[in-house]
Amino acid sequence: MRNLLSATLLAVCLVAPAIQAQPAGDALASIRARGELVCGVNGALPGFSAPDAQGAMRGFDADFCRAVAAAALGDAARVRFVPIETPEVGMTALGARQIDLLARNTTFTYSRETMHQVAFAGLTFFDGQGLLVGRDSGIAGLWHLDGKRVCVTGITGTAGREVVESEAARRGISVTVIEAGGGPALLQALVDGRCEAASTDASQLAIRRVTELPNPDDFILLPEMLSREPLGLLVREGEEKLRQVVFWVVQAMLEADEFGVTSTNLIDMVQSNDPVLRRLIGVDEGLGRNIGLDGDWSQRVLSQVGSYAEVFDRNLGAGSRFGLDRGANDNWQRGGLMFPLPLR
Repeated sequence: MRNLLSATLLAVCLVAPAIQAQPAGDALASIRARGELVCGVNGALPGFSAPDAQGAMRGFDADFCRAVAAAALGDAARVRFVPIETPEVGMTALGARQIDLLARNTTFTYSRETMHQVAFAGLTFFDGQGLLVGRDSGIAGLWHLDGKRVCVTGITGTAGREVVESEAARRGISVTVIEAGGGPALLQALVDGRCEAASTDASQLAIRRVTELPNPDDFILLPEMLSREPLGLLVREGEEKLRQVVFWVVQAMLEADEFGVTSTNLIDMVQSNDPVLRRLIGVDEGLGRNIGLDGDWSQRVLSQVGSYAEVFDRNLGAGSRFGLDRGANDNWQRGGLMFPLPLR
């Protein structure tokens, strides 16, 4: 435990020069006084957060940072992105007031909320631990890996090994779990033949298959999910005003998806007589008063960043090179798990 704590603190120290510690107090007020939201992201996972050719941070998580900035500061561009090595480093950075918001593929778990000075502020992506295998391997699921090797990341704070071993025991099979390392090391171990399958979050496997493997078509992501991984946004524990802003920004983007509101049809929707739409867009009844925002914050979010559907499609879905299906991340009325809480 001492070594784990030391490693986590060392990792935070490595990013600290790029992050200026913030004073204690009202995080939302501090963000406004600074004129900038400091957002911790992966920074090296295309589709979720990675710099583009011009150096601008792009991706699903990065866009949620921008949405919060649009609501709180009026401008989605007023974000400083800080690459965070692991979720544990990010949660420590939150507790140390080095970042305002963590948007870094972080699973909402009991231990993370109760053992760190953090509060989850909304679920944005339903994931699960998956399996990537060779197309010609004949492997169709975990049961075909009996007596074989499975590579996991071995990154502190992840449950890759535990998930594989637990599922194997439950099914009465024996697998050898190899900790291959994070980032490109995991898939390289599969390419090099150190294991018959690579296992981490399915979304990461789908993305890294395209971006890291020399011959992506030689490998397939199996449909089987070994775990539940609800990913979300985190703020510091006790920063209730900021938590409410982040949470309701997410709900507004999800509700816009449900009602078909987008950045391109927003002007037409403003003319709607539908009371739900007018409230969502902030026309009739300002939604900001109770969370410290002005009445048209949701308009800014939707016009500058877009609905949940737009964010998903351009970064991960049909509008991206990854082509991920919405699946569990579709709206509840279309068979998904995304159920926005009512903005009323």
